[in-house]
Amino acid sequence: MMRSERTFILAVGGRVADLASSAHAAVFEHSRDGVLVLDAGQNVVEVNRAAERIFGPRSAYVGQPVGLLLPGWRPPEPRASADAAARETELAGQRPGGSGPAVYLRVLTLPIPGEHETGWVLQLQDMTARLEVEASLRQQKEFFEAVVINSPVAIITITRQFRVLSWNPEATRLFGYTPAEALGKHIFDLVATDSTVLPEAQQASREVVLRGRLRSVTRRVRKDGTVVDVELRALPVSVGGRQLGFIAIYHDITDLERARKAAEAANQAKSLFLATMSHEIRTPMNAIIGMTGLLLDRALTEEQRDFVATIRQSSEALLTLLNDVLDFSKIEAGRFEAELRPFDLRQCVESVLDLLAVRASEKGLDLGCDIAPEVPQMLVGDASRIRQVLLNLVGNALKFTEQGGAVVSVDGARLPGEEGSAEWVLTFAVQDTGPGIPEDRRTGLFQPFNQLDASVSRRFGGTGLGLAISKRLVEAMGGSIWVESEGIPGRGTTFRFTLRAQVAPQAYAVHLRQDQPLLQGRRMLVVDDNALFRRLLGRQLRAWGVEPVETASGSEALAQFQAGARYDVVLVDHHMPGMDGTVLAERIRQLEPTLPLLLLSTPGRRGNPPEGLFAGVLSRPLKTSQLYDALMSCFSQHVPHLPGSRDAQPSRAGPFPGVRPGDSIPLDILLVEDNATNQKLALLVLERLGYRADVALNGRQALQAVSQKRYDVVLMDLQMPEMDGLEATRRIRQELPPRAQPWVIAMTANAMDSDREQCFSAGMDDFLGKPIRVDALTAALVRCGQRRSEVAPEQRVSGGTVVTPVTTLMDSLPESARIPGLEPLALARLWAELGAQAGLVLPDLIDTAMHSMPALLEDAYAALARGHADDLGRAAHTLKSNAAWFGASALEAQARDIEQHADTGNLDGMAARLDRCQEELASTRVLLGQLRDSILALSGG
Repeated sequence: MMRSERTFILAVGGRVADLASSAHAAVFEHSRDGVLVLDAGQNVVEVNRAAERIFGPRSAYVGQPVGLLLPGWRPPEPRASADAAARETELAGQRPGGSGPAVYLRVLTLPIPGEHETGWVLQLQDMTARLEVEASLRQQKEFFEAVVINSPVAIITITRQFRVLSWNPEATRLFGYTPAEALGKHIFDLVATDSTVLPEAQQASREVVLRGRLRSVTRRVRKDGTVVDVELRALPVSVGGRQLGFIAIYHDITDLERARKAAEAANQAKSLFLATMSHEIRTPMNAIIGMTGLLLDRALTEEQRDFVATIRQSSEALLTLLNDVLDFSKIEAGRFEAELRPFDLRQCVESVLDLLAVRASEKGLDLGCDIAPEVPQMLVGDASRIRQVLLNLVGNALKFTEQGGAVVSVDGARLPGEEGSAEWVLTFAVQDTGPGIPEDRRTGLFQPFNQLDASVSRRFGGTGLGLAISKRLVEAMGGSIWVESEGIPGRGTTFRFTLRAQVAPQAYAVHLRQDQPLLQGRRMLVVDDNALFRRLLGRQLRAWGVEPVETASGSEALAQFQAGARYDVVLVDHHMPGMDGTVLAERIRQLEPTLPLLLLSTPGRRGNPPEGLFAGVLSRPLKTSQLYDALMSCFSQHVPHLPGSRDAQPSRAGPFPGVRPGDSIPLDILLVEDNATNQKLALLVLERLGYRADVALNGRQALQAVSQKRYDVVLMDLQMPEMDGLEATRRIRQELPPRAQPWVIAMTANAMDSDREQCFSAGMDDFLGKPIRVDALTAALVRCGQRRSEVAPEQRVSGGTVVTPVTTLMDSLPESARIPGLEPLALARLWAELGAQAGLVLPDLIDTAMHSMPALLEDAYAALARGHADDLGRAAHTLKSNAAWFGASALEAQARDIEQHADTGNLDGMAARLDRCQEELASTRVLLGQLRDSILALSGG
């Protein structure tokens, strides 16, 4: 090789070596891991930047022993090769002088290759952050383990196949199994070993698999076989998106269940206490209200009448407060049950307005109702509770409104579903023109005992329970209630509530004849200064095909006639500013002598319009049916004048105009009452109605009295010494022959719904709440008189008895309803009692009886198995009564025989008697089915 070539190669090699050295230096300096270079004496001779980040500036330790930085480092043992000498350890490092926190390092020791030991390279990886994370994870793990171990609830993890993976100490305490006994076992084999609990557990497992989670109150079984009440929560356990199993949390609620039952018992005790207090309070109130009612019928001076009226109003207010408290208590105690029966929606709403019409009249307020034409008239629901809510809301509207009035409106929408769905959502609204309710005062409006402020209670009185009761009643019927108000005087407040209701069966449908030809195309002038009333009235008239024309005053109405307008009828408000209804009618009559005029007046403000001026006088609040009848009468040639028109005979107030009930419905009455005041009051009321009554002080005296003399009616108090009214009635039903049975009317101050059921179960025929009202007592006596005249084969005449043929009674029973095997006279009596609705109601009664009578017989069998003669006798008694209603005399005889033997306590041979009764019941059900089918065919159903 030439010299020049060798020189070139050396130069290039030098540059490559320099480049490699520079690259190694760059990698060394910028390595992520720290690097210390030690000489043979274990002194630090070189460091990189990462090492400076760990130990600080290099000037502080370069040239110093490595022990200053890594006190625990030792050089590796001599090895055969450099690779074998490499060693990895974990050490704690520190800054020179001990400044700063210690660091945890992973140290890789690499010997520097050479013939002799020339030094070492220490590669340092900072482990501080990783160790902190590991410590945190370990702490969290220990924490959660401690939570599970010390949890007050049983926590169990299970696989997707429901086998136990973990079992905490509380699970051991609750169920009795140790973890060793539980792990790996199927959860059902541990806590669902009872046949009554296993179905609940299986259902829970299906639900948690289907839904992924579960919360329920249920029961599980302990190791010793006892059953425990638990709240169960089950949640899925997933790792990396994959579900591995479930976590089940069991909370022992034995104490909670015991507390709940104790609370229910306390509620029942409270309800019974309130019922007793009701009786004690109502007894003297009966005298107050009754006596003041009698006094007001007497000739009194104006001052005396004012005093008595004040007493009467105060006692009525006290009774209202008492009823509110009792209603609220019953709802709180869970004693409310909706009675779902067919009812007339319009009649329900209008009856509320009727009850409040006088109060509205006294304040000069208007009342009206607006029911959307598309809403069905006949529905199935709890009409009495709907009426109660409306009474509260409309009563409040009148209480706080000084000018204008209140309107009840009802809208509805059919729920989506199958074609012809019978379920509707009804929206009731009660709108007034009062001062409104500011937004800041609506909070707590539906809470019990809440008034807007103290001034409301002082000015208007009340308990603050009305809205609370309304809310709970609406919610108990599945609806909701709310309030809307701008809080601006004059714009008023609107309370709305919604309910669901079923359309009543077609048999109950009652319709105003919307397509009546006599109304189609008629023009009617409505003269009323109340714009809201004109709007409501116009909506109804248009639904009938009548064209309404509205005017707000008498002068506007006269201008219509003077302009040549022609009308078929005119409705005039009696009390209008400027020109009242009477003056306007006289002016119209001069222009249109033959035009029918209707007067709309307010109760208590009617006055005396001239005779013959009006074709009819209607009262506010105007009922749709009354308006319809009035228009039909005006346009019918067969009825030229309306009932109630000025040329009709004036009617007297009271249920029986011109005559006392006793004059036309003679009855022998026994009054059973232990309270002297109530006796005196009842005798005075009966005397006013034309009756005299004998008196018995308790049930035992009543039994003696009815055994010596036949009575048509027994007015029976319930709570009496020696023998109460329920027991006395049972004895009367048992001991007197059928032809001597009186009509028993319960009189009670108890306010619970169950009291009425107890009375009817004991055999009573009617029910009157105390304080006894004259109209209620009159209606009860009339019902008795009608029943006895239609049903009884004998009737009382001048103190003696004469045999009355039953031909008339039997003639009322359709031939198709006479089923061989059923007593026709009993069916005739039932048909007569049901009246015009017999063909519609009787099939439902038969279905009810066919369902309930087998259940009664099953109750009798169950009572026999337990050896309970009393329960057996009661079941037989009810079965006997049901059979008697439908004339199933053979079944009635079997049930009577069972009842009589059960009353003696002798159960010998009872099983055979029940078997015979069961055979007779099967035959009776066939006959009742024939009767039902015949009646349905008769009514076209």
